[in-house]
Amino acid sequence: MAEPITIKDIANLCGVSIATVSRVVNNSPKGVGEKTVERIRKVIEEVGYRPNRLAQSMITKVTHTIGLVIPDVRNPFFSELVRGVEDVCNENGYSCFLCNTDGKLDKENEYIDILRDRVVDGLLFTTQNDKEFNPAFLDFHKNRTPLCFIERYVDELPETPGVFFDNEGGAALLTQFVLDKGHRHIAFVSGPLSTMNARMRKSGFMATMQNNGVEVDDRLVVEGNYKLDSGYAAVDQLLAPGKPKFTALIAGNDLMALGAYQALVERGYEVPNDISIAGFDNITYPAVFRPLITTIEIPGYKLGSCGTQMLIAQMKGQPLAVTRQVFAAALRDKGSIIQI
Repeated sequence: MAEPITIKDIANLCGVSIATVSRVVNNSPKGVGEKTVERIRKVIEEVGYRPNRLAQSMITKVTHTIGLVIPDVRNPFFSELVRGVEDVCNENGYSCFLCNTDGKLDKENEYIDILRDRVVDGLLFTTQNDKEFNPAFLDFHKNRTPLCFIERYVDELPETPGVFFDNEGGAALLTQFVLDKGHRHIAFVSGPLSTMNARMRKSGFMATMQNNGVEVDDRLVVEGNYKLDSGYAAVDQLLAPGKPKFTALIAGNDLMALGAYQALVERGYEVPNDISIAGFDNITYPAVFRPLITTIEIPGYKLGSCGTQMLIAQMKGQPLAVTRQVFAAALRDKGSIIQI
């Protein structure tokens, strides 16, 4: 197998110093004649030389790579978010190192160690299910590593840029829509209450019920984990003997709503004629059940792209017009909530 072409080989072929070739390769040919630059670039093209980016990064301390830490790559919402991140990275000449934690703090810490070793130029963190604050954030902050949070509420670093969704407002909008359809006995399946966005959605639900003079039965409020199986399991809890009847179910995200939908159908209930269902995220999923689930749209792609733009601006030392952007809620009525 032939040895790879090195920068020394290019210098020998062109009859110039290694330093001169290095300047041309790194697009900073100050002090190098125009004809010499053209000759070096022609030789590079002819021999197919590709610079060793890892070696370059050890010298420049710039890797043109960002780290993205998410809790669940299987969730279609995070898939959209990742697309937003990757598209902005590609447009700006950056690579994205994706880390999936499964919502576990110990796995997040393992990835943080890896990201430290890779010396990424910046980091994006989104929600996970154990704790939103990680002491490692303070180390990154101390070392001036650019950070941006996406739907991750870290009170200990209030000045760190972030992009967020109006979770409380979205829950209020959805709950009011269900109430306006005449429903008064409404079950609610929250996300993991260790996360701020789950607490905000529950708060929006509770406040809207109270504002409409509707008492919330605590037996109809269940905590899930934002995953399909927890929505399915929630139905078993809600339909247990002695539990009050309900005509509608609001889930903290669409995956849990889909799990609840499946459980209800398997138990002989018709959606929405027997029980109406609503969720959050407006994810794309196979149309196994009809109607589709009425939902609050959370713009995962925009959250990812906006957060990445904020992060890249930090990495380039550019001032941010805003350090905290909040996206408004939008209701998508797909027919799974009926008038009663």
